[in-house]
Amino acid sequence: MNSQATTIREAIAVVLRACRAALPFFLSIETWLMVAVAAATVGGFWLAFMGDLRSLVLFGGAVGYLVLRSVLHAKRILGWPFV
Repeated sequence: MNSQATTIREAIAVVLRACRAALPFFLSIETWLMVAVAAATVGGFWLAFMGDLRSLVLFGGAVGYLVLRSVLHAKRILGWPFV
């Protein structure tokens, strides 16, 4: 976005337009599922560091989600959001 905002009011307007354009992405379920998988991966590493076997459940869920997502994209059930 090449915009020359010369006043604070114009800068705020540009930021608001950008936020409104990005809102559908941040409200999509796929984004929040990716955030949950990232959190599960971090939690899995922490539990593995602590020696807890529950880390395997978190790692299994994260890997399972990634495999399922790839299969659904390959079958064209889900769209490719980042291509």
